[in-house]
Amino acid sequence: MKKPKAIIYDNDGMITYGGRFSEQYSKEFGVDPATISPFFETAFKNCLLGKADLKEELTKVLETWRWRGTVDELIQYWFSIGDSVYNNVYDSILKLKEQGGVVCLATNQEKHRTKYLVNKLSYDKIFDEIFSSADLGVYKHSPEGLEKIFQVLKEKYAVLDKGEILYWDDREDHVESLIKLGFNGQLYRDYPSFKLVLSEYGYQA
Repeated sequence: MKKPKAIIYDNDGMITYGGRFSEQYSKEFGVDPATISPFFETAFKNCLLGKADLKEELTKVLETWRWRGTVDELIQYWFSIGDSVYNNVYDSILKLKEQGGVVCLATNQEKHRTKYLVNKLSYDKIFDEIFSSADLGVYKHSPEGLEKIFQVLKEKYAVLDKGEILYWDDREDHVESLIKLGFNGQLYRDYPSFKLVLSEYGYQA
């Protein structure tokens, strides 16, 4: 098999893990999940695409959610829930980079959590490119998002074929979209199977 020029990582579920914010918040503060869910069905989707600011949107629900602190404190609480790291996957990023791979992150994130992850986990120092939906203006797995990602890799790193991009995601529907559009989409299940696939393509994680 031809060695891929670029490897793209997913974030949540592959590099980082943790509970779901809405579930934990509901349990910890005794707020009905039905009170929280509308936010994620409307306002938050706009935040993910860079069309709205999370801080501004959260100020509108502080009272309804019965949060007693500031918006910044709520955001800090929220982001800390899902920032635990799978060390073996995290460590593999630099290993692949040292072997000549162009290593990138693609994630559906609003801008504040993108910045949080970059600062806390030094993503700007270990990844060649960070593709966040808030910056792309579209979801990373959408045809438009995937085309934008490919164009950057093509222009900056001479990745001329989508099949040269080993693109990992932990959702089957996303992987199916990748394959349909010509990418080498791979479903992330666990580190051992991830490592095995990489070795088959000539990389040692």
